[in-house]
Amino acid sequence: MNPQKKATIHQQSEEEQAALNQQQTQAPNAREFASVEEMLREDSLNTPLPPAIAERLQASINQLPASPRRPWWRRILGGSS
Repeated sequence: MNPQKKATIHQQSEEEQAALNQQQTQAPNAREFASVEEMLREDSLNTPLPPAIAERLQASINQLPASPRRPWWRRILGGSS
């Protein structure tokens, strides 16, 4: 192998290594998720809820009835509570 080819291969190897290092520094906390639901759960844990939405959510929760209703399947099929 001639020296020029060695230098070219070495330069390509250094460029590939630099690209790999750049990818690793850009996404140090990259994770792979088994499902979309798992990804959304993780995102919701790490994303703060805007105050306006939190207030609207709390207002909606306060409007819910105090006692839980019977499940729909018990209402249709009958059954003791």
